[in-house]
Amino acid sequence: MITALLLDVDDTLIDTRSAMLAAGQAAVGQLWPHVGAQVHHAAAVRFHDDPRGFFGRFSAGEMDFAQMRQARVADLVEFFCLELVDEVNGRFENAYAPAFSANVRVFDDVWPLIEAVAAAGIPMGVLTNSSARYTRHKLEITGLAGVFAVVATTDSLGFGKPDARAFHHACTLLGSAPAQTVYVGDHVEIDAIAAEQAGLSAVWLQRDPCDCQGAARARDRAIPVVRSLSQVEALLVAHRRPRQ
Repeated sequence: MITALLLDVDDTLIDTRSAMLAAGQAAVGQLWPHVGAQVHHAAAVRFHDDPRGFFGRFSAGEMDFAQMRQARVADLVEFFCLELVDEVNGRFENAYAPAFSANVRVFDDVWPLIEAVAAAGIPMGVLTNSSARYTRHKLEITGLAGVFAVVATTDSLGFGKPDARAFHHACTLLGSAPAQTVYVGDHVEIDAIAAEQAGLSAVWLQRDPCDCQGAARARDRAIPVVRSLSQVEALLVAHRRPRQ
């Protein structure tokens, strides 16, 4: 019997990737205009993809949010051989933040799910590896502030996904047992598999239809795969039916 729903935020509820690419391109373009549009785009992609894993270190509690962002900017400077700029971190953020806010969007399938779950009286919360301040900002500008009973973030816990304690903490805040909580997220490892290993009813949201490897990994573990949040309501209804 399912009693609660937990959701990831970035690229599950909010199209964070598109906003980050637009913001990264704007920031790099403002600080290093002479390197050209191709480098501006490539740097934005690298900033989002974070190949050196700084966001993972933040999620593990090894660095704070500001340190993580500064490390990612320093990585761009090193990788693309960009010239040193005075007060580079502050100037990058000053260019990045308004561009991100202007481009962040809620996916079309989010509000119908929220309305259906609220009508069913199922408590909802979000569990994200982002910071509390940044998450609050994203929820506010997308109109999602105040929708969720629980907003659990990495810096408020001291650790994040895939640590099982992050999932258990969010369940405790929601007042639900892990086994009675559905968790939906777009990352097959950090969201779906980690939630399943933590004892939740995991659902993988396959936002990228070409991610066949991720789909195979989820299905190998008998984790339901959905292409849209519109499919989650049916899963919740099925889980809430009393066992005969």
